[in-house]
Amino acid sequence: MSDEANKGKRAKAGVVMAAATFSMAAASGIQAALYLRSFGIDGRTDGFFVAFALYTVFGVFSQSIRVSSAPLLVDGRRSLSLREFAATLALIAIPVALLTIPLAHPLSMLLAPGLSEADRAVTQEALPILGGAMILQLWAAGGATVLAVRDRFNTIAGAYIAGAGAGLVAYLAVSGSAGELSLGYAMLAMAVVTFSLMMVGLRRSGRGTAEAAPARRLRLRRMLADAGMILGRTSVYLAFNALYLITLALTTSFSPGDATVLSYAYLFASYLVAGTAFALGMSRIADMSRKARSDPRRAFGDTVPQGFRYSMLICAPALAAFVAAGAPIIGVVFSASLHPSDIRTLQEFGALLSIWTVAALLVNLMLPAMFALGRARLTNLLAPALLVVHVVASVAGGALFGSLGVVGAAFIAPSLFAAVMLARGAPEIAGHLAREVSRDALRFILAASACYGLGAILGAAVGGTFAAALIAGAVGSVLYLGALPFIAPTEVDLFLRLLRPLFRARRTDPQAAT
Repeated sequence: MSDEANKGKRAKAGVVMAAATFSMAAASGIQAALYLRSFGIDGRTDGFFVAFALYTVFGVFSQSIRVSSAPLLVDGRRSLSLREFAATLALIAIPVALLTIPLAHPLSMLLAPGLSEADRAVTQEALPILGGAMILQLWAAGGATVLAVRDRFNTIAGAYIAGAGAGLVAYLAVSGSAGELSLGYAMLAMAVVTFSLMMVGLRRSGRGTAEAAPARRLRLRRMLADAGMILGRTSVYLAFNALYLITLALTTSFSPGDATVLSYAYLFASYLVAGTAFALGMSRIADMSRKARSDPRRAFGDTVPQGFRYSMLICAPALAAFVAAGAPIIGVVFSASLHPSDIRTLQEFGALLSIWTVAALLVNLMLPAMFALGRARLTNLLAPALLVVHVVASVAGGALFGSLGVVGAAFIAPSLFAAVMLARGAPEIAGHLAREVSRDALRFILAASACYGLGAILGAAVGGTFAAALIAGAVGSVLYLGALPFIAPTEVDLFLRLLRPLFRARRTDPQAAT
């Protein structure tokens, strides 16, 4: 296949998967809004969202195996047969089932130490439901991995889109009777549909030409080794996302409802990270691997600063708009469910997560660079230290400043982790890159804060919470867009160059408009 054909195929696959991701995000957003309107913010919703955080963290792990396991299906020396891969995923699911079903009570005590018995009971009831969804999503991700090897991206996207729709329908069907567990049943329905369609797609796709693993008897020893290999390849992603689980658990020790507010704020910030740095890092890992062979410094120098700059260009104004305009609008729309103090907490958590976002962007850009350099073992060895530092910082922050201190401390461990990766991955240019990303972080944060801060001041002068928020968002957006040519001239110029062929084609092709 020619290079142009390969590029076209990759572009089509990217568009299809982007559509699937957008559909899932839209369905999640609608369900979150409906959940907020129906149940508000209190200790019982805290209990559910603590269990939901575990589901979210495991979901990230499940998606990560799509990247880490695909080579095992095509590598001639270490290849897994489809049967072995399926058996390995079944083995990984066993401890998940044990923890979330028979051991749901002690697990709920570990996840929500600060909740009352009544509120923690919601956690215990939600865990078996979400545990089933976790297992099915793991197996669905395994199916997506095999389908990706077979270039069946339309099937993958269709399964995830259909699952997202099924989850939304299920939520609407059970929200009146299932109470705070409604979102859990929606996730289970989504997992059932997604997994089922992945299995149908596998049966119809046939055997891929790249799957050359010989048929072997299933042996427990080999299955354990394969499970260790898959878990080892993704353990650092699991540890990094588990930091949020720790933060949320500690937040339950303070005001009722804080864990729910944090869940909504984190949902917004994490989607920004996933849609920018995580996507950029994963899409560039092949190029970084090629560059690392000739010059290891290029794995970091040619990708991390540029990817960070583009990510901050989007994330900084999005978070500023969330604090200045989004949270107040949520407060007006859901005034029956939210107290003004909840909105203030949402704004404070959003502002604190802005600092975490900077560190999270760097981690998600540097991890693929470390993989490209063959330093995956180092990052996995750092995972326990990452967890320990986060626990210490979060406990100290909570002791000093309550829930705000817990959330505010969330950036410390990821920042240190990024610094170690930079120092070990690119020691010759570490100082230069550190200064470059620091300047980029400051200029975008300050620009976004100034633009939306001025918008908030003008909005407050008008009066009326809803009108003030709309003015803050509109004025801040206009000012930020106007400032972009000055704070990011290279990125704006590149964007305009990409748009010119599109407009030129529309002018020269009389059918382009149709």
